[in-house]
Amino acid sequence: MKKLFALLLFTIFFGLKSFACGNAFYTYSKDGKVITPGYRWAFYKFNMNFNPELNVTKLKKLEARLKKEKNYMLLSDYALCLLKLGKAKEAVAVFAELYKHYPNDYKIAANLGTAYEVNGQVDSAMKYIRRDMQLNPNDHEGSEWIHVKVLETKLALQKDPSYLNNHSVLQLTEQQKKDSNVFNQLFIQLEERFPFSPGPNAIMVSLFTDLGDITANIKSVEHARAYYLMAEKYFGGKSPELDKKIKDMEKLINKYEAGQPANPPKSPETGMPANSFGYVSYLQFLDDNTDKHYILNWSKINTNTNSLLAMVDFTMTEEQAKKTTGKQNDGLKLIPEHN
Repeated sequence: MKKLFALLLFTIFFGLKSFACGNAFYTYSKDGKVITPGYRWAFYKFNMNFNPELNVTKLKKLEARLKKEKNYMLLSDYALCLLKLGKAKEAVAVFAELYKHYPNDYKIAANLGTAYEVNGQVDSAMKYIRRDMQLNPNDHEGSEWIHVKVLETKLALQKDPSYLNNHSVLQLTEQQKKDSNVFNQLFIQLEERFPFSPGPNAIMVSLFTDLGDITANIKSVEHARAYYLMAEKYFGGKSPELDKKIKDMEKLINKYEAGQPANPPKSPETGMPANSFGYVSYLQFLDDNTDKHYILNWSKINTNTNSLLAMVDFTMTEEQAKKTTGKQNDGLKLIPEHN
């Protein structure tokens, strides 16, 4: 209990230092180079859930607009909110019907593929994620190849439950493990997949191990250790290889911390000397972004597929739909495209 309290104090203190006071932090690369990290990978928190209250609010606004505008893109976002709230079957039904009318809208294809995956229909998911990639190779900043690799792994696991004992999901080459573009793409995919993937989860173990490998090679040994611990502690990874990776990072951290630079880099905001990250807890990268007291009342949410589809004007073209979105000043934006 004392350890947990101390860890909580560390996390709060660390957060206050890095944000409220504007202090900068520096980290070490695998070869001992001192680096000032960027915000995205140094402080980013992975959402453990989709925040039900926020999604219910979005649903209410989307339905109100849908009744007026009859825009299929609004219904697509509505179905995506349903998916995030656990209504995969209903989401599949909506996206499948939308795809019949708009087979060249890559976001519909991507959403349908994701809904099929969450609903356990991996073969169908593969078909539509590949269609998404065909329509827009740059979707999600070109990272959908990782989504395909995940689906391929799920299919392999259906045939051989021990598949991941001898394979990784991505099968990255040593060159890819030093590629900043692969790092960014993997980060994007993990960001979106995380709330759908509570531990234990062998696929996420593999993906976070890869993230740790790349981070160790091109960014930070401190953060690499945290990602390895995410794989082990949060997603249930148990292997001598993973344990060795963690210990290797700890050896490097201890080595570099013992010889901290006499003139550490300065914060660009304050001009004050930056602090070393040192040991970073994997818990620091988890965010339970919901009110645990919130009760989801499905009786007040429209999940009837026929009712929802009846609100859409299917004579509206994709170009017409794009022109009519975003005109309402209600603070609600369509889920953005990833170009």
